[in-house]
Amino acid sequence: MEHKEEGVDENWKGTEYRFAGVNYKDNNTSYVHNYVKFNEEKWRIIGLVNVKTEDGKYEQRLKIVRTDGVGNQKNFGSYYWDTSSNDWTTSKLKNMLNGIYYSSGSGNCYTSSTATQCDFSQSATTLPKGLNETAREMVDDGVTWNLGGTANYNTTTVTQYYNYERGETVYNDRPKEWTKTNDASNHKGVGLIYPSDYGYATNGGTSGRDYCFKKALYSWNESSYQTNCANKDWLKPSSNYLWTITPNSGASSNAFSVDSTGYVGNFYVYHSYVVWPVVYLKPSIQISGGTGEIGTPYTLSVQS
Repeated sequence: MEHKEEGVDENWKGTEYRFAGVNYKDNNTSYVHNYVKFNEEKWRIIGLVNVKTEDGKYEQRLKIVRTDGVGNQKNFGSYYWDTSSNDWTTSKLKNMLNGIYYSSGSGNCYTSSTATQCDFSQSATTLPKGLNETAREMVDDGVTWNLGGTANYNTTTVTQYYNYERGETVYNDRPKEWTKTNDASNHKGVGLIYPSDYGYATNGGTSGRDYCFKKALYSWNESSYQTNCANKDWLKPSSNYLWTITPNSGASSNAFSVDSTGYVGNFYVYHSYVVWPVVYLKPSIQISGGTGEIGTPYTLSVQS
């Protein structure tokens, strides 16, 4: 599915390609054929999206996410975003994803207000295994993650979220970006979805995508929008709340999440919500086979 965005500056303008539609669970198949084999698991392709690279250029990257509810794979689990602050560059969740999960190890995580032990090692039994060496080689850790936000979440549409995410509005001294420069010790390139990723993943049902794009994501749990927008969106979680990477720019301890009823809301970072890891792949990584269906996911290879 293609959409064109008017970005916050000339660099962000252009065409992006997103997978949009609803999951179809009968016979273990899906209308959205965006499954890809990564880390010896089935991840899903969000799309080919515009990013800023380490050298300041604007290019496109393949963006993928590890969702819950895929075949017999273990769900990732629920965690605090942080215990107090919505600065992603210092958050407990960022440190976990780019630490013990990225390195396929074990150590501290926050499923509550106090640290517990999480095991993402290759011998893990209760949690999924962390990224293996092959997967780590595919992740583009030079991509800038935008940390712009908004305080007007109850009126913000998907296109407005897209612009806010790439904008300059942050809470007080919070960083506008997450890069190797401002987080040299722990910038491995594992993040979360944006609210706009969720919004652009709907096909709009019988009403069409434009119908959904005119309505604030905060109101997608209203009857007709839940039916035609949220329930036609493959990124909608089936239970609990799903954390996004985007902070509220008007508060020091709030970030946005997607509720299982379909709306994007504003919540304290010290709640344990569902986490779906997201990465961008290096431009040398290409789709080399498969159909994208859950039984025959796309395969990846390094372009020579």
